Amino acid sequence: MTREEACLYLGLSPDEELDFYRIENSYNVKASMYDLSRFEPDTPEYREAKKMLDNIEKAFDFLLANYAERNASEDYAGLVGTHIRLTAKHVVALCIGLLILVVVFVLCMGNKREVPQTLHAGKASGYVAIELPVAEEIEIRSHNNNDTGYVALVERVMPSTVLIQTGPERLGSGFLVSPNGDILTNWHVIDGAEYITVTTQDGQNVGALVKGYDAQRDMALLKVNTSYSLPYLSISGEYPRQGERIIAIGNPRGFQGTVSDGIVSAYRQDGSNNFWMQFTAPVSPGSSGGALLNLKGEVVGMTTANYDGQNLNFAVPCVAMREFVASAINKPALTLPPKSYRKLDDIPGVQFVRKDDKYEMYLATESVNYDKRTHIASFITFWLPSEKAKAEMRKDPHFIIRPGEELGVCMLHYNINLRDNTYVHLETVNFCTNGNVARDYPRPPDEIRWRTAKKGSRIESLMKEVKRQLRIR
Repeated sequence: MTREEACLYLGLSPDEELDFYRIENSYNVKASMYDLSRFEPDTPEYREAKKMLDNIEKAFDFLLANYAERNASEDYAGLVGTHIRLTAKHVVALCIGLLILVVVFVLCMGNKREVPQTLHAGKASGYVAIELPVAEEIEIRSHNNNDTGYVALVERVMPSTVLIQTGPERLGSGFLVSPNGDILTNWHVIDGAEYITVTTQDGQNVGALVKGYDAQRDMALLKVNTSYSLPYLSISGEYPRQGERIIAIGNPRGFQGTVSDGIVSAYRQDGSNNFWMQFTAPVSPGSSGGALLNLKGEVVGMTTANYDGQNLNFAVPCVAMREFVASAINKPALTLPPKSYRKLDDIPGVQFVRKDDKYEMYLATESVNYDKRTHIASFITFWLPSEKAKAEMRKDPHFIIRPGEELGVCMLHYNINLRDNTYVHLETVNFCTNGNVARDYPRPPDEIRWRTAKKGSRIESLMKEVKRQLRIR
């Protein structure tokens, strides 16, 4: 295994300088996403997860060994300064220097300051390397005896936060609020979006649908489909007190998984009688939709607006979020824009696939997301039912078709494994021509199975078109 491969498995950049804690934290996040207890034994999904977990562990061992070797070598010393050869003269000078440092430390205890260092941002979010001040690394302990400190808290909640991209230069934040893939964010993050792509902390990209939104309170609930439970955050039922310490997690300027801390400054009411929480944790564009958490790890607010340079920021408070999530979580998930599909012309970016005696099938090309590491593609397809198919649907008691309504477009969501041509059918939504939903059927977890596509089947035709779109043979 090479260094580049090991960094890829742990979601690290091969160009960055790694230390033990960075390697260990990345390993913990990655390993938690492929916990074998989440998968049913002796299934393709379980075997794929085990293979990925084995590679993650090998990558962890490789980078640790590489780190230890570099620290023990003279070459490593050359990376951080001029090559050092210790003599008796140097030892005496070193002791005197250490004594001076101890005196300075005692005199300056408590006066921590920022140390200018170089931070390589990389190109993962479309940004180039820049020079930024990086705060001196210190361990912060909470005054709450029940809390184990910011480090443990961040490690616990970070896997539940996501990056949201809705266009080439449109980035935002969000966080999971259920194990079924429900994500809370700001409405302005997705308003007018070309598409919605969610990036998890381990680097997976998944297309998202919209369950509901409240434009006035700037909230939206998204849905990503997954075959296993996801780590999520609990929303507090009580407002935090003025002066209470909080942490913010988001993606300012696209820097995913950024953590800052502050306090609750005040509560404000705007001209529309909307209630907002004011806080001091530093945030920037891209942080919108991110979680504000108390020291128990509960979400107490959602970052919404800020005034640059003043730490004057505002968030949707937790009680409003709880009410909104409760009202939207059982709604059907729709593609963007959040509107009804009365006819095929209403659907952007579709490609004809095939037609048979029951359906005319199209692939939503803009919905295709592909993970090269797992060989899994996710996509949405639209089927126009023939009169024969419509007659069968009308007889199905699960369909709600009111007098005068006509059945229209069917929307189906699939995941496919392009390595072994297996698939998972995750959800079907049947629309009427007037925009009403006749049936929304997300498959329950106990029915989700990887199946092999039969030769000549509709799903095989869809797989071929997806491969063509991705230029995969």
